[in-house]
Amino acid sequence: MIRFLYAYLVISVAAVAWAQNQNAKLLKGVAVAKKGTPAVDAKIDEVWKSCPKYMVNQPIADLLEIDPKDMATATVRLLWDDRHLYALWVVKDSALSADSSDDWAQDSVELFLDQQQDQSTTYDTDDAQYRVNYEGKISGQGTGYDEVDIKAATTKNKKGYIVEMAIRTQAADMKVGTVMGIEFQVNDDHGSAQRDAITKWFHTKDDSWQDTSTFGTVHLK
Repeated sequence: MIRFLYAYLVISVAAVAWAQNQNAKLLKGVAVAKKGTPAVDAKIDEVWKSCPKYMVNQPIADLLEIDPKDMATATVRLLWDDRHLYALWVVKDSALSADSSDDWAQDSVELFLDQQQDQSTTYDTDDAQYRVNYEGKISGQGTGYDEVDIKAATTKNKKGYIVEMAIRTQAADMKVGTVMGIEFQVNDDHGSAQRDAITKWFHTKDDSWQDTSTFGTVHLK
Protein backbone atom coordinates (compact mmCIF):
# COMPACT_ATOMS: atom_id res chain seq x y z
CA MET A 1 0.00 0.00 0.00
CA ILE A 2 2.81 2.40 0.90
CA ARG A 3 4.61 1.61 -2.34
CA PHE A 4 1.40 2.23 -4.27
CA LEU A 5 0.88 5.62 -2.62
CA TYR A 6 4.51 6.58 -3.24
CA ALA A 7 4.25 5.63 -6.91
CA TYR A 8 0.98 7.57 -7.22
CA LEU A 9 2.57 10.62 -5.62
CA VAL A 10 5.60 10.47 -7.96
CA ILE A 11 3.35 10.16 -11.01
CA SER A 12 1.13 13.03 -9.83
CA VAL A 13 4.09 15.35 -9.27
CA ALA A 14 5.49 14.47 -12.69
CA ALA A 15 2.10 15.14 -14.31
CA VAL A 16 1.82 18.56 -12.67
CA ALA A 17 5.38 19.46 -13.76
CA TRP A 18 4.63 18.35 -17.34
CA ALA A 19 1.43 20.40 -17.43
CA GLN A 20 3.20 23.48 -16.07
CA ASN A 21 5.93 23.07 -18.70
CA GLN A 22 3.35 22.78 -21.47
CA ASN A 23 1.53 25.90 -20.22
CA ALA A 24 4.83 27.82 -20.13
CA LYS A 25 5.46 26.85 -23.75
CA LEU A 26 1.96 27.89 -24.76
CA LEU A 27 2.30 31.23 -23.01
CA LYS A 28 5.67 32.16 -24.50
CA GLY A 29 5.22 35.30 -26.59
CA VAL A 30 1.73 35.91 -25.22
CA ALA A 31 0.96 39.02 -23.15
CA VAL A 32 -2.24 40.13 -21.45
CA ALA A 33 -3.45 43.72 -21.13
CA LYS A 34 -6.00 44.44 -18.43
CA LYS A 35 -8.65 47.14 -18.85
CA GLY A 36 -7.84 50.41 -17.12
CA THR A 37 -6.84 54.02 -17.72
CA PRO A 38 -3.73 55.23 -15.90
CA ALA A 39 -2.42 58.75 -15.56
CA VAL A 40 0.53 58.96 -17.96
CA ASP A 41 3.02 60.39 -15.47
CA ALA A 42 5.77 57.73 -15.14
CA LYS A 43 4.45 56.72 -11.73
CA ILE A 44 3.36 53.20 -10.78
CA ASP A 45 -0.25 53.99 -9.90
CA GLU A 46 -2.53 51.50 -8.12
CA VAL A 47 -4.12 50.48 -11.43
CA TRP A 48 -0.79 48.98 -12.56
CA LYS A 49 -0.10 46.88 -9.50
CA SER A 50 -2.26 43.89 -10.46
CA CYS A 51 -0.94 43.73 -14.05
CA PRO A 52 1.40 40.91 -15.13
CA LYS A 53 5.02 41.85 -15.78
CA TYR A 54 6.78 40.78 -18.97
CA MET A 55 10.57 40.49 -19.01
CA VAL A 56 12.56 42.19 -21.76
CA ASN A 57 15.91 40.53 -21.19
CA GLN A 58 16.84 38.44 -24.23
CA PRO A 59 19.84 39.88 -26.11
CA ILE A 60 20.24 39.99 -29.86
CA ALA A 61 23.47 38.01 -29.80
CA ASP A 62 24.88 39.32 -33.08
CA LEU A 63 24.68 42.92 -31.85
CA LEU A 64 25.89 42.44 -28.28
CA GLU A 65 29.01 44.57 -27.70
CA ILE A 66 29.18 44.36 -23.88
CA ASP A 67 29.08 41.72 -21.17
CA PRO A 68 25.49 40.38 -20.92
CA LYS A 69 25.44 41.13 -17.19
CA ASP A 70 25.86 44.84 -18.01
CA MET A 71 23.12 45.17 -20.63
CA ALA A 72 19.92 47.09 -19.94
CA THR A 73 16.75 45.06 -19.28
CA ALA A 74 13.16 45.91 -18.41
CA THR A 75 9.79 44.72 -17.21
CA VAL A 76 6.66 45.83 -19.07
CA ARG A 77 3.03 45.95 -17.92
CA LEU A 78 0.03 46.65 -20.16
CA LEU A 79 -3.39 48.28 -19.85
CA TRP A 80 -6.02 49.30 -22.37
CA ASP A 81 -9.19 51.35 -22.74
CA ASP A 82 -11.51 52.29 -25.59
CA ARG A 83 -8.91 54.36 -27.44
CA HIS A 84 -5.46 53.44 -26.12
CA LEU A 85 -2.94 50.76 -25.31
CA TYR A 86 -0.79 51.71 -22.31
CA ALA A 87 2.65 50.36 -21.40
CA LEU A 88 4.64 50.85 -18.21
CA TRP A 89 8.36 50.09 -18.52
CA VAL A 90 10.69 49.75 -15.54
CA VAL A 91 14.21 49.72 -17.00
CA LYS A 92 17.40 48.63 -15.29
CA ASP A 93 20.29 50.55 -16.84
CA SER A 94 23.41 51.51 -14.91
CA ALA A 95 24.75 54.10 -17.40
CA LEU A 96 22.26 56.41 -19.09
CA SER A 97 23.17 58.15 -22.32
CA ALA A 98 21.49 60.05 -25.14
CA ASP A 99 24.79 61.02 -26.77
CA SER A 100 24.21 59.24 -30.07
CA SER A 101 22.76 61.28 -32.92
CA ASP A 102 20.61 58.25 -33.81
CA ASP A 103 17.42 57.93 -31.76
CA TRP A 104 17.55 54.13 -31.90
CA ALA A 105 21.08 54.07 -30.42
CA GLN A 106 20.20 56.11 -27.32
CA ASP A 107 19.06 54.53 -24.06
CA SER A 108 15.43 53.96 -24.94
CA VAL A 109 12.51 51.56 -25.13
CA GLU A 110 10.54 50.51 -28.21
CA LEU A 111 7.08 49.04 -28.61
CA PHE A 112 6.22 47.43 -31.95
CA LEU A 113 2.48 47.11 -32.65
CA ASP A 114 0.50 45.28 -35.32
CA GLN A 115 -3.02 46.42 -34.49
CA GLN A 116 -4.86 44.01 -36.77
CA GLN A 117 -2.36 41.18 -36.27
CA ASP A 118 -1.96 40.66 -40.01
CA GLN A 119 1.52 39.22 -39.37
CA SER A 120 2.78 40.76 -42.58
CA THR A 121 6.45 40.68 -43.55
CA THR A 122 6.31 44.43 -44.26
CA TYR A 123 4.65 47.27 -42.37
CA ASP A 124 1.04 48.09 -43.28
CA THR A 125 -1.01 51.13 -42.24
CA ASP A 126 -1.91 49.50 -38.90
CA ASP A 127 1.73 48.77 -37.99
CA ALA A 128 4.15 51.08 -36.19
CA GLN A 129 7.26 51.25 -34.03
CA TYR A 130 7.07 53.61 -31.03
CA ARG A 131 10.27 54.73 -29.27
CA VAL A 132 10.84 56.79 -26.10
CA ASN A 133 14.29 57.54 -24.69
CA TYR A 134 15.01 57.93 -20.97
CA GLU A 135 14.69 61.73 -21.24
CA GLY A 136 11.18 61.46 -22.71
CA LYS A 137 12.06 62.12 -26.35
CA ILE A 138 9.57 60.42 -28.68
CA SER A 139 10.44 58.96 -32.07
CA GLY A 140 9.39 56.05 -34.24
CA GLN A 141 8.75 54.76 -37.70
CA GLY A 142 6.60 52.46 -39.85
CA THR A 143 3.77 52.98 -42.29
CA GLY A 144 1.27 53.43 -39.47
CA TYR A 145 3.44 55.69 -37.29
CA ASP A 146 2.27 59.19 -36.40
CA GLU A 147 3.82 61.02 -33.46
CA VAL A 148 0.43 62.45 -32.47
CA ASP A 149 -0.66 58.89 -31.59
CA ILE A 150 1.78 58.53 -28.69
CA LYS A 151 2.04 60.31 -25.36
CA ALA A 152 4.80 59.45 -22.89
CA ALA A 153 6.35 60.41 -19.56
CA THR A 154 9.67 59.35 -18.05
CA THR A 155 11.53 59.57 -14.78
CA LYS A 156 14.99 58.45 -13.69
CA ASN A 157 15.67 56.40 -10.55
CA LYS A 158 18.65 54.77 -8.84
CA LYS A 159 18.54 51.66 -11.02
CA GLY A 160 17.64 53.23 -14.37
CA TYR A 161 14.40 54.81 -15.52
CA ILE A 162 10.66 54.41 -15.94
CA VAL A 163 8.71 55.04 -19.15
CA GLU A 164 4.94 55.24 -19.27
CA MET A 165 3.36 55.46 -22.71
CA ALA A 166 -0.12 55.74 -24.16
CA ILE A 167 -0.61 54.72 -27.79
CA ARG A 168 -3.79 55.81 -29.51
CA THR A 169 -5.14 52.84 -31.45
CA GLN A 170 -6.74 53.77 -34.77
CA ALA A 171 -7.13 50.36 -36.41
CA ALA A 172 -7.83 47.93 -33.55
CA ASP A 173 -11.29 47.16 -32.18
CA MET A 174 -10.54 47.85 -28.52
CA LYS A 175 -12.72 45.37 -26.65
CA VAL A 176 -12.33 42.26 -24.54
CA GLY A 177 -11.04 39.45 -26.73
CA THR A 178 -9.14 41.60 -29.22
CA VAL A 179 -5.68 40.29 -30.12
CA MET A 180 -2.84 42.41 -31.54
CA GLY A 181 0.74 41.68 -32.53
CA ILE A 182 3.33 43.15 -30.19
CA GLU A 183 7.05 43.18 -29.39
CA PHE A 184 9.13 45.01 -26.74
CA GLN A 185 12.73 46.17 -27.04
CA VAL A 186 15.30 48.03 -24.91
CA ASN A 187 18.22 49.87 -26.54
CA ASP A 188 21.38 50.32 -24.50
CA ASP A 189 24.23 52.77 -25.00
CA HIS A 190 26.69 51.75 -22.32
CA GLY A 191 28.88 54.84 -22.78
CA SER A 192 30.18 54.49 -26.34
CA ALA A 193 27.75 56.97 -27.98
CA GLN A 194 26.43 54.04 -29.99
CA ARG A 195 24.10 51.11 -29.33
CA ASP A 196 25.99 48.44 -27.39
CA ALA A 197 23.12 46.05 -26.69
CA ILE A 198 19.53 45.30 -27.63
CA THR A 199 17.26 43.20 -25.43
CA LYS A 200 13.86 41.94 -26.56
CA TRP A 201 10.87 40.16 -25.12
CA PHE A 202 10.07 37.46 -27.68
CA HIS A 203 11.82 37.45 -31.07
CA THR A 204 15.59 37.80 -30.76
CA LYS A 205 16.45 39.05 -34.25
CA ASP A 206 16.91 42.67 -35.32
CA ASP A 207 14.08 42.71 -37.84
CA SER A 208 11.00 43.83 -35.88
CA TRP A 209 11.36 47.32 -37.37
CA GLN A 210 10.45 45.95 -40.80
CA ASP A 211 8.66 42.61 -40.29
CA THR A 212 5.58 42.03 -38.09
CA SER A 213 5.27 38.30 -38.77
CA THR A 214 7.43 37.32 -35.81
CA PHE A 215 5.76 39.51 -33.17
CA GLY A 216 4.26 38.01 -30.06
CA THR A 217 0.63 38.68 -29.20
CA VAL A 218 -1.28 40.77 -26.69
CA HIS A 219 -4.78 39.77 -25.59
CA LEU A 220 -7.18 42.39 -24.21
CA LYS A 221 -8.81 41.01 -21.06
